[in-house]
Amino acid sequence: MQQLYTTFRRYNWLQSIATLILGALLLLFPNIVTNVGIAFIAAYIAIQGIIGLVAAIRAGKDDPQQNNNMAVGLSIGVIVLSVVFYLLAKPLLSSVPFFLGLILIFMGINRMVNGFSRNRTYVNVTPWPMAVYGALLIIAGIVLVINPFGATMLVFRFFGGTMIAMVIIDFFNSRYYKKQA
Repeated sequence: MQQLYTTFRRYNWLQSIATLILGALLLLFPNIVTNVGIAFIAAYIAIQGIIGLVAAIRAGKDDPQQNNNMAVGLSIGVIVLSVVFYLLAKPLLSSVPFFLGLILIFMGINRMVNGFSRNRTYVNVTPWPMAVYGALLIIAGIVLVINPFGATMLVFRFFGGTMIAMVIIDFFNSRYYKKQA
């Protein structure tokens, strides 16, 4: 166990550099990183399908008595899945903020209605904080519905900035703990 911990500590700088580079790319170029990421994932799935297809065809040539139709069909299905993933990943990625925006709009309306409802339990509690919270939820939901892909890129930028901050904090923590040891 100690050897595993030592190995992780030894290569922590490499992980930090990779995280810093990915964070900077996400912060500066989220659209390009998204497109490249989708392409890499689709290529990985396609390569797995091609490897399975080649293996099934070779196994069929080695043993003609063996029925490899299912393996060939599954491999072709994986290749088709990679193409479908490549074509639909970006629209599906953009649809997540759209549906999240609809949910936020409905939650905001619900909060506002609950804030101003006549049958409140406590009479001396003002409804305005709940109304402001509901209005903020509605505004955030409308922004997500109107510009879902821009909201996705904003989330990716935030994630990239968070990754950069994590690397900086890890750097200072490692320096601090190195002095303590």
